[in-house]
Amino acid sequence: MARFLGMTGLAVVLALTGCSPAPQTTGADTRTADGEAIRKADAEWVKAAQTKQVDAWMAFYADDAAVLPPNEKTATDKAAIRKSIGELLSLPGLSIKWQPTKVEVAKSGDIAYAYGTYELIMNDDKGKQVTDQGKNLEIWKKQPSGDWKCIVDTWSSDLPAAPPSKK
Repeated sequence: MARFLGMTGLAVVLALTGCSPAPQTTGADTRTADGEAIRKADAEWVKAAQTKQVDAWMAFYADDAAVLPPNEKTATDKAAIRKSIGELLSLPGLSIKWQPTKVEVAKSGDIAYAYGTYELIMNDDKGKQVTDQGKNLEIWKKQPSGDWKCIVDTWSSDLPAAPPSKK
């Protein structure tokens, strides 16, 4: 009986280790360089936003990106993303900028996130300038070309929510 249990235990161990994935072999740790590349891309994205050109903004999204704008539905295809960003960029008196506070690249070197703060200035319906400040989160994915593209983009205001309108 002891011999049977010993052989069964050995078979279980061999089966389990045989089913484990092979250890990943990794090359050089490029996380620092990748983090700097993302910071640089993000700074270029801010400059592109200043042009108020939808195509310039869209160039920073991967083909399979998702955008989660505040107070709107999630945009998961290029047409919906283009519409959402177009509406943002067409706000009267718009000035927008953001800056990452933290950029973290996965050890695998193929995905990263960045979060930080933004400032958005626009005119309200009476033409008065209003300022919104908040936070943003971007998830970046390294593309086959080696470039980084944003695959998830979201932001939300630090201002209190507006009270519901009385109808």
